[in-house]
Amino acid sequence: MARMGVQQVLLSPDQETKSILEYLCQQSGKLYNTGIYFARQTFFKTGKLLAGKFDLDYEPSISKSRLKASMPSTPAQQTLRSVIEAFKSFKELRSLFLKGQLHFRPKVPNYLKGSKLFKVAYPNSGGQKPKLVDGRLRFSLGLAVRRWFSVSEFFLPMPSNMDYSQVKEFTILPKNGAFYLELSYEKASLRHDLDINQALSIDLGTADNLAACVDTLGNSLLVDARTMKAMNQLWNKKVSTRKEGKPEAYWDSWLDRVTRKRNHQMRSGHQ
Repeated sequence: MARMGVQQVLLSPDQETKSILEYLCQQSGKLYNTGIYFARQTFFKTGKLLAGKFDLDYEPSISKSRLKASMPSTPAQQTLRSVIEAFKSFKELRSLFLKGQLHFRPKVPNYLKGSKLFKVAYPNSGGQKPKLVDGRLRFSLGLAVRRWFSVSEFFLPMPSNMDYSQVKEFTILPKNGAFYLELSYEKASLRHDLDINQALSIDLGTADNLAACVDTLGNSLLVDARTMKAMNQLWNKKVSTRKEGKPEAYWDSWLDRVTRKRNHQMRSGHQ
């Protein structure tokens, strides 16, 4: 049985490519919010939850809109599928809540906030799948963008450690003021021979340790959290100093950079 793996690559695009990425993620965000609006209004007015895979694809007010045409068709469909997935999850949680199997009332999926940039996904199949050209990935922008802006494609580096044929989807992720290329791929599941009579007890959140662990064989270990704690405290201090005397919602590219660095450090520390 296969499972999905993900690799993210921090991009350092030139100004032209960065402008294209910003445009795509902006349009994807607008399309996502449009889909959220339609699905919310449908639910509030009729009680119907749009959870079918093609419910938004065939809705004329969206599928024939100028906004949807402003993106390549396949990534636009993937953005609308993200709306459907959000409402599908809400439908399942709501069903559990109505049966008394969930202790909190789930909230209807809401609009994007902040920069309103949203991911742009290119499946590695179909007519608009990225092509590998001289070690770089060529992404199509579609006919409408080519007519409007006289730009038909853009290129991003292909990671040398990845097999192009094994990648299922390429996703452009806007995060902390930067762009990442996320590659989703299948990998074989590992088989583990487990002894169900043995167990590991994990106590989370001790003062200087991330976790204290003891197993049924009498072995014990501590996961030190002091380094990660110091990194997080330093980040909090930098953010507080930078925002001193400014509005509460203030944020800039420097804060994006230090936040991105801190997130990478936390992720590495947990590994």
